[in-house]
Amino acid sequence: MSIMKKGLTSFDLKLIGIILMVFDHVHQMFYFEGIPLWFTMLGRLVAPIFLFLSAEGFHYTHNRKKYMLNLLIGFWICQVLFMAIPAILPNPKVELINTIFGTLFLGLCAMWVYDGFFGKVKYIGKAILGLLFLVVTPFVTLFVMASQDMPLIIKQIFIFFIPNFITVEGGPVFILLALMFYILRDKKLLIYLALVVVSLFIFVSNPHNDQWMMIFSLLPICLYNGKEGRKEKWLFYIFYPLHIIVLYLLSTLIFL
Repeated sequence: MSIMKKGLTSFDLKLIGIILMVFDHVHQMFYFEGIPLWFTMLGRLVAPIFLFLSAEGFHYTHNRKKYMLNLLIGFWICQVLFMAIPAILPNPKVELINTIFGTLFLGLCAMWVYDGFFGKVKYIGKAILGLLFLVVTPFVTLFVMASQDMPLIIKQIFIFFIPNFITVEGGPVFILLALMFYILRDKKLLIYLALVVVSLFIFVSNPHNDQWMMIFSLLPICLYNGKEGRKEKWLFYIFYPLHIIVLYLLSTLIFL
């Protein structure tokens, strides 16, 4: 049976996202060796695929708090690794600013807040606190960064360990896109339209920002058949930091 008829499971989408992500990070780590630009262009499809999967996962998971906590812990682990390794083995050609776990976590926070206000089982008080976290934290972080008297350790905690929409990958645009995927999950055409609109917004805002190419993630997302497929819960959690570290080490060895 052809893929067009059978469709793609969430595992298939995850695998496609991982493969495209490797291309993107190969360019990130080896661009100075002449890796072609289309490697990173392929990577523009990755974020919307995983944002879409996070919305599906948030809907189906039996334990939303655990799902969110796993992403937050993944974010913390990556932040520690991506700070420690360059400190030990510096590579002036590469900066490890990969924070997709933080983006996914904030996307889930936005979904959780939405359900608190508009879901079948409302929790208005907690949702207000969640909304305050999403909205206020970025401004607190900016204040901390700008403060001359703030201890360095406090600045590092806010900048590196408290995810907010000004420091994570994709910023508020990706968080909003994740929320739209969740709100519109039963309205496929509107999901596709949301992705097109956000992609066009990015292009109009800055034609030189190739993130607009995420519009091409429409193809695999359109082929999603609503099935989970093969169960590999920890694949992305493990592969994401591992492949970045391996590529960084190889890049550093080549540069040296």
